[in-house]
Amino acid sequence: MSQPELNDEELLQRAGRRDVRAFEQLYDRLAPRLHGLLRQMLHDEREAEEVLQDSFVQLWDRAPSFDPARSQAFTWAAMIFRHKAIDRMRMLGRRNRLVESAALEHSVLDAGSDAAADAELETSERAAAVREALRELPKDQRQLIEFAFLKGLTHHVLAESLNLPLGTVKTHIRLGLLRLCDLLKGGR
Repeated sequence: MSQPELNDEELLQRAGRRDVRAFEQLYDRLAPRLHGLLRQMLHDEREAEEVLQDSFVQLWDRAPSFDPARSQAFTWAAMIFRHKAIDRMRMLGRRNRLVESAALEHSVLDAGSDAAADAELETSERAAAVREALRELPKDQRQLIEFAFLKGLTHHVLAESLNLPLGTVKTHIRLGLLRLCDLLKGGR
């Protein structure tokens, strides 16, 4: 008779007790979703893969502190990965901005084609749509989203600096992001 399959929380707890097999199973379950999250945040496959590996090392190190009463395994892991991605973005930020700016200038100057102009127009139209959708959000949600995603501040830092409960910060950001997605899809 085979043993019942363990859920993510049980696997993470076992990994916290240094069960390598449990960690391997957890990796197999979580890696695809977390890799997708990192690709979305970093917009770079190589960077996403590096952060994925670094984050799983940190997850292994921090697994003993996981408390299933406080959060689900995926949510807990996603926060570790998100923080690692934000750290990487900060590290790469200036260099990437310079490289992207130079590449855009080069493509616009050298290409002289409609493709470069179309790409720039599409990017500016998308940015305008996002700015317009952000303006539609309630002020508290808009500000928290801007601080969290445009300035890279963590929920904890926002809660402390704005003197708000952490749950309130998380709720406003989540509701704002849901509304933002709806607005960008054409909802009202």
